[in-house]
Amino acid sequence: MIERPMYADKIMAYVNTPFVKILTGVRRCGKSTILKMIMERLKSEHNIPENRILSYRFDSMGYDCATAKQIYDELKSRLYADEKTYLFLDEIQEVQGWEKVVNSRLYPFCIDYYS
Repeated sequence: MIERPMYADKIMAYVNTPFVKILTGVRRCGKSTILKMIMERLKSEHNIPENRILSYRFDSMGYDCATAKQIYDELKSRLYADEKTYLFLDEIQEVQGWEKVVNSRLYPFCIDYYS
């Protein structure tokens, strides 16, 4: 993995802010790699337990034909009400209605989102 400290540093500055973060770019430019770097930094530098970091890849066959409601229910079952959960949704645009899922899960919990 090629380290991208400049990008990771810029994103980490906003990690604990209460709004959704979206990472965009052209195909194959390293967005997924940057997401992995952010997850590793959360664990190593911020001591976030692994169970508080949820990562989903929606370009895999496991989520082919998944509905927004199914994704919502999956996230609801895995998020904690008592502490922040860091949520990484890679290729979420593959799920029709994803915006509603993210907005619905943002409150009452404060979650972080990258795509």
